[in-house]
Amino acid sequence: MAVDFGQSILASSIALGGLLVIMAIVYFIWSRIGLKKKQKYFKELHVELAPGQEIMFAGGIYGTVKSIDGDKVEVKVRSGAVLDVSRYAIQQIAQ
Repeated sequence: MAVDFGQSILASSIALGGLLVIMAIVYFIWSRIGLKKKQKYFKELHVELAPGQEIMFAGGIYGTVKSIDGDKVEVKVRSGAVLDVSRYAIQQIAQ
């Protein structure tokens, strides 16, 4: 009877280990797909960026693009101030 109990525990452990490996593989694939989608989105966003567009920063600040000079973007905010920010700080183009 003790041998049957030991084999049962061993079989359960192997099944649980296999399930954990499968879950890890699914998680890895799913996270890679999500990462590629985000990279594609931001690449397109930074290419489509043009003066006059309303944008939102990662911190939730909205503004309007005045000019683009390489990686530096001049953004006018509601108060009238013009901010020099990195192109990569822009989270989305507001529609």
